[in-house]
Amino acid sequence: MSTGGEARRIVAGTDGSPESLEALRWAAREAELRGADLLVVLAWQFPAVGPYLPAVPMDPAVWEDGAKQTLQTALTEVFGAKLPDGVRAEIRQGLPAQVLIEAGKEADLLIVGSRGHGGFVGALLGSVSTAIVHHAPCPVLVVRPAQGDGA
Repeated sequence: MSTGGEARRIVAGTDGSPESLEALRWAAREAELRGADLLVVLAWQFPAVGPYLPAVPMDPAVWEDGAKQTLQTALTEVFGAKLPDGVRAEIRQGLPAQVLIEAGKEADLLIVGSRGHGGFVGALLGSVSTAIVHHAPCPVLVVRPAQGDGA
Protein backbone atom coordinates (compact mmCIF):
# COMPACT_ATOMS: atom_id res chain seq x y z
CA MET A 1 0.00 0.00 0.00
CA SER A 2 1.05 3.54 -0.57
CA THR A 3 2.45 5.57 2.24
CA GLY A 4 3.80 9.06 2.48
CA GLY A 5 4.67 10.54 -0.91
CA GLU A 6 4.18 7.37 -2.93
CA ALA A 7 1.68 7.38 -5.78
CA ARG A 8 -1.76 6.11 -4.91
CA ARG A 9 -3.48 3.59 -7.16
CA ILE A 10 -6.92 2.10 -7.37
CA VAL A 11 -7.52 -0.93 -9.57
CA ALA A 12 -10.99 -1.59 -10.97
CA GLY A 13 -11.89 -4.85 -12.67
CA THR A 14 -14.46 -4.84 -15.43
CA ASP A 15 -16.01 -7.38 -17.77
CA GLY A 16 -18.58 -5.05 -19.31
CA SER A 17 -21.43 -6.33 -17.13
CA PRO A 18 -23.78 -3.81 -15.48
CA GLU A 19 -22.30 -4.70 -12.08
CA SER A 20 -18.75 -4.07 -13.27
CA LEU A 21 -19.77 -0.76 -14.86
CA GLU A 22 -21.23 0.35 -11.54
CA ALA A 23 -17.99 -0.70 -9.84
CA LEU A 24 -16.02 1.29 -12.42
CA ARG A 25 -18.14 4.39 -11.73
CA TRP A 26 -17.51 3.93 -8.02
CA ALA A 27 -13.78 3.49 -8.64
CA ALA A 28 -13.64 6.69 -10.71
CA ARG A 29 -15.28 8.68 -7.90
CA GLU A 30 -13.04 7.08 -5.28
CA ALA A 31 -9.88 7.79 -7.30
CA GLU A 32 -10.90 11.41 -7.69
CA LEU A 33 -11.62 11.77 -3.95
CA ARG A 34 -8.29 10.17 -2.99
CA GLY A 35 -6.21 11.86 -5.67
CA ALA A 36 -5.27 8.38 -6.90
CA ASP A 37 -4.50 6.99 -10.32
CA LEU A 38 -7.05 4.51 -11.63
CA LEU A 39 -6.07 1.36 -13.49
CA VAL A 40 -8.98 -0.38 -15.21
CA VAL A 41 -8.28 -4.05 -15.94
CA LEU A 42 -10.19 -6.49 -18.11
CA ALA A 43 -9.02 -10.10 -18.03
CA TRP A 44 -9.64 -12.41 -20.95
CA GLN A 45 -9.10 -16.09 -21.50
CA PHE A 46 -9.84 -18.78 -24.03
CA PRO A 47 -13.18 -20.43 -23.36
CA ALA A 48 -13.41 -24.06 -22.40
CA VAL A 49 -13.89 -26.20 -25.47
CA GLY A 50 -14.72 -29.81 -25.96
CA PRO A 51 -16.36 -32.21 -28.36
CA TYR A 52 -19.86 -31.39 -27.06
CA LEU A 53 -19.51 -27.60 -26.96
CA PRO A 54 -20.15 -25.28 -29.89
CA ALA A 55 -17.18 -24.53 -32.09
CA VAL A 56 -15.29 -21.40 -31.06
CA PRO A 57 -12.52 -19.53 -32.86
CA MET A 58 -9.11 -20.69 -31.68
CA ASP A 59 -7.22 -17.62 -32.90
CA PRO A 60 -6.03 -15.68 -29.80
CA ALA A 61 -6.33 -12.43 -31.75
CA VAL A 62 -10.10 -12.93 -32.01
CA TRP A 63 -10.44 -13.20 -28.23
CA GLU A 64 -8.02 -10.37 -27.55
CA ASP A 65 -9.87 -8.11 -30.02
CA GLY A 66 -13.14 -8.97 -28.30
CA ALA A 67 -11.61 -8.07 -24.94
CA LYS A 68 -10.34 -4.75 -26.33
CA GLN A 69 -13.80 -3.94 -27.68
CA THR A 70 -15.49 -4.86 -24.39
CA LEU A 71 -13.03 -2.69 -22.47
CA GLN A 72 -13.46 0.25 -24.84
CA THR A 73 -17.25 -0.01 -24.59
CA ALA A 74 -17.06 -0.04 -20.77
CA LEU A 75 -14.71 2.96 -20.71
CA THR A 76 -16.92 4.94 -23.09
CA GLU A 77 -20.01 4.08 -21.03
CA VAL A 78 -18.41 5.42 -17.85
CA PHE A 79 -16.05 8.18 -19.03
CA GLY A 80 -17.27 9.23 -22.46
CA ALA A 81 -14.98 9.72 -25.42
CA LYS A 82 -11.80 10.66 -23.48
CA LEU A 83 -10.28 9.11 -20.38
CA PRO A 84 -9.63 11.58 -17.57
CA ASP A 85 -6.06 12.28 -16.51
CA GLY A 86 -4.74 9.57 -14.21
CA VAL A 87 -6.93 6.84 -15.73
CA ARG A 88 -5.44 4.08 -17.85
CA ALA A 89 -6.79 0.75 -18.99
CA GLU A 90 -5.28 -2.63 -19.79
CA ILE A 91 -6.39 -6.02 -20.98
CA ARG A 92 -4.53 -8.97 -19.52
CA GLN A 93 -4.77 -12.61 -20.49
CA GLY A 94 -5.61 -15.00 -17.68
CA LEU A 95 -8.24 -16.02 -15.20
CA PRO A 96 -10.05 -12.89 -13.99
CA ALA A 97 -9.52 -13.50 -10.27
CA GLN A 98 -5.81 -14.24 -10.72
CA VAL A 99 -5.28 -11.25 -13.00
CA LEU A 100 -7.01 -8.87 -10.58
CA ILE A 101 -5.26 -10.28 -7.51
CA GLU A 102 -1.94 -9.75 -9.28
CA ALA A 103 -2.93 -6.19 -10.24
CA GLY A 104 -3.86 -5.57 -6.61
CA LYS A 105 -0.26 -6.13 -5.49
CA GLU A 106 0.54 -2.52 -6.31
CA ALA A 107 -2.84 -1.03 -5.40
CA ASP A 108 -4.25 0.77 -2.40
CA LEU A 109 -7.73 -0.52 -3.22
CA LEU A 110 -9.22 -3.09 -5.61
CA ILE A 111 -12.83 -2.51 -6.74
CA VAL A 112 -15.03 -5.06 -8.51
CA GLY A 113 -18.72 -5.65 -9.11
CA SER A 114 -20.60 -8.18 -7.03
CA ARG A 115 -21.06 -10.46 -9.99
CA GLY A 116 -20.40 -10.30 -13.70
CA HIS A 117 -21.11 -12.29 -16.82
CA GLY A 118 -22.04 -15.84 -15.97
CA GLY A 119 -23.11 -15.03 -12.41
CA PHE A 120 -26.07 -16.76 -10.84
CA VAL A 121 -28.99 -14.35 -10.51
CA GLY A 122 -29.50 -13.49 -6.87
CA ALA A 123 -26.02 -14.55 -5.76
CA LEU A 124 -24.49 -12.08 -3.30
CA LEU A 125 -21.02 -12.51 -4.78
CA GLY A 126 -19.77 -14.13 -7.94
CA SER A 127 -16.85 -16.54 -8.03
CA VAL A 128 -14.37 -13.84 -9.10
CA SER A 129 -15.35 -11.34 -6.41
CA THR A 130 -15.35 -14.11 -3.78
CA ALA A 131 -11.81 -15.19 -4.75
CA ILE A 132 -10.63 -11.59 -4.73
CA VAL A 133 -12.10 -10.90 -1.29
CA HIS A 134 -10.27 -13.92 0.10
CA HIS A 135 -6.91 -13.53 -1.67
CA ALA A 136 -6.26 -9.91 -2.65
CA PRO A 137 -3.12 -8.32 -1.19
CA CYS A 138 -4.95 -5.01 -0.62
CA PRO A 139 -8.34 -3.82 0.62
CA VAL A 140 -11.25 -4.79 -1.64
CA LEU A 141 -14.53 -3.02 -2.32
CA VAL A 142 -17.28 -5.13 -3.88
CA VAL A 143 -19.98 -2.92 -5.38
CA ARG A 144 -23.52 -4.26 -5.45
CA PRO A 145 -26.07 -3.01 -7.95
CA ALA A 146 -28.45 -0.28 -6.85
CA GLN A 147 -31.77 -1.46 -5.39
CA GLY A 148 -34.27 -2.14 -8.14
CA ASP A 149 -31.62 -3.55 -10.50
CA GLY A 150 -32.75 -7.10 -9.88
CA ALA A 151 -30.55 -7.64 -6.84
